[in-house]
Amino acid sequence: MRMGNIWAPLAKAIAAIGTDRHVDCLIDLIGADIDHDLVTVTRYSATQTPEFIKHRRFSDEMVRRYLHNYYVFDPFYASWRRERRLGIMPLKRLADDEAKRGQYIAGFLAQSEICDEVGIMLADGGDWCLGIFLDRSTTSFKDSEITLLDERLPVFEALHALDIKAHGTKFSRTSAPTGPGASPRQEPTIPASLWPELSLRERELVQLILAGHPTANIAERLGITVGTVKNHRRRIYEKLDITTERELFLQFFQHRAER
Repeated sequence: MRMGNIWAPLAKAIAAIGTDRHVDCLIDLIGADIDHDLVTVTRYSATQTPEFIKHRRFSDEMVRRYLHNYYVFDPFYASWRRERRLGIMPLKRLADDEAKRGQYIAGFLAQSEICDEVGIMLADGGDWCLGIFLDRSTTSFKDSEITLLDERLPVFEALHALDIKAHGTKFSRTSAPTGPGASPRQEPTIPASLWPELSLRERELVQLILAGHPTANIAERLGITVGTVKNHRRRIYEKLDITTERELFLQFFQHRAER
């Protein structure tokens, strides 16, 4: 295993087992020589809503929006509920073409100024896992960096397992209340109060755009030509006084945030 510059953070992570410094020291170890711009830590359950544990250089407002709206579009949440898969999970392994244009990436990550992220998913007792996410604002993670995290994963897993054992079965990482988790989904629902100037056909088309469908797929679903989709899109933009798809997403999420 290539150890790089992680000896000091490794020693601190070992010393922090069973203390309230464990997660912070684990973050320091994981990100020791992997460049990143911010960090988020989330717990996922197969049955409950996710919990946000902590974050570094991230917006409290975006945390609120995530827990209120976005978590049902989170591909990491969907993967845990569906497959219970642990380990190193780069976003690019989970994001198909629809997801890349959908509400989590084009909406939540874009508003958070995140262009790529990688999750270190660790068993956290019961049906929970702990996801420590390294995020970047302008560049993607390299395959060599993902490989390095894969090589070090057994160390991360062992440290976290020891922390769980030290705390005992009744320990909780957060006191925040949780309820039944909503099923992951990609299809958005446009509130009736939003964009009343649009026709039913235009609203149907916008809903497909927000769900991440490309133009050709929208044309096929609606039984119209690609040119007709483009014409509809142009008229929609004119009615909403916008010029880009990003502005469409922003209007949608700002409306949801205000409700």
